[in-house]
Amino acid sequence: MYQKILLAYDGSPDGREALTQARNLASISGATVRLLAIIDPSENALVVEGMSFVTDNQWFVTQSALDAGVKRLQGAGCTATKEVKYGNPAEQIVRSAREMEADLIVVGHRDQGSLARWLNGSVGASILHHPPCSLLVAVKSEQMKNNVTPIRKTPARGEG
Repeated sequence: MYQKILLAYDGSPDGREALTQARNLASISGATVRLLAIIDPSENALVVEGMSFVTDNQWFVTQSALDAGVKRLQGAGCTATKEVKYGNPAEQIVRSAREMEADLIVVGHRDQGSLARWLNGSVGASILHHPPCSLLVAVKSEQMKNNVTPIRKTPARGEG
């Protein structure tokens, strides 16, 4: 089964679903999990005279999300580490997976429309072009997506 899992994690609802699925797999297989956050300077940095800088707030938010994710994994008895990298998310995920000799990459699925996916690309789809190992794209169930709990019919008195 899996021994080394790389989890691309940003603390978003999609990332938390990926964390849950990685935690479940790690618990079953005894794998270690590395949470990887990627700061993409092309999207998230302050640009001043041709130089880009990551804001202190962005760094703090990223570290806080990673710390919370590691804590959740460790609370479930999993061994977990964290790392922050800079650059293109798909490239950094593949590079990290190769460096750590991961057995599995886990990413969340961000539901976006066709135009947004065409413009922004899909990290999961980009990784599929040169996968260094297996890839799990964690998708929420429809019930969780809609945050709807099914209504259960309670038998009336005298029934059932």
